[in-house]
Amino acid sequence: MKRLVSMITAVFLLAILIVPASAADDPEYCVYDVAELLTDDEYWTLEDYAQEISEVQQCAVYFVTVEDYRDYGDGDIYNVARQIFLANEFGMGEDGDGVMLILSMDDRDYCLLAHGFGDTALTDYGKDYISGEFLDNFADNDWYGGCLDYLARTDELLAQARAGNIYDRGNWITSGALWLWSLVLGAAIAAIVCLIQRAAMKKKVRLQTGALGYLEGGSVNITRRRDVYTHSTEIRQKIETDKGPSGSSGGHSHSSDSFSGKSGKF
Repeated sequence: MKRLVSMITAVFLLAILIVPASAADDPEYCVYDVAELLTDDEYWTLEDYAQEISEVQQCAVYFVTVEDYRDYGDGDIYNVARQIFLANEFGMGEDGDGVMLILSMDDRDYCLLAHGFGDTALTDYGKDYISGEFLDNFADNDWYGGCLDYLARTDELLAQARAGNIYDRGNWITSGALWLWSLVLGAAIAAIVCLIQRAAMKKKVRLQTGALGYLEGGSVNITRRRDVYTHSTEIRQKIETDKGPSGSSGGHSHSSDSFSGKSGKF
């Protein structure tokens, strides 16, 4: 069954760049595993999950795997993903609202593409958040787990955007609570300053540069004194370079036709 589905999907993806499919309110399929990375059970579990998210959020969510994205269009993986999305009339509604994650196995490239409401809901920070969830799975060749993370986090941000709270920089502070956080921050800074001043008043210690500074007055009578500088000690520590994870977070792309994407390596 899985091989039959994969063969149908492969023919479908090759044909869509020639004859566009008719538009539909609900996506006929959401998961296209041309590279055959999933088992039968994994495929249908992910397909059902993606269909459910698409119906509830009214934004189609796709997962596509291919051997080499260059077989399906021209340009980099972002532009090929756009071509596949447009040629097949992916998405839902008049604006073609949708999100698509495509994996290309030849050079381990990926692109997280968003269009219409998907573009609105998935800001650059949102795409960073989602890709950060699935890249570690894909780096370990855990295709099922990575796709589950992709679908779950996409569902989360779509639902959040539908509620009017788009995931973006600083969105954890709402306008209604901004004054409260400012008050708390100001009080914390004031408390720290007071503690520092109190500690300084209780213990005023002056650093002495000569030995006489540590003698009790009148206890020793020294007629001749001299401070001689002998040496200084320098301690060095090697700073290790963090090589980072095996996956690459990649870069962001934006187009005038309501497309945006994040691409890189996994």
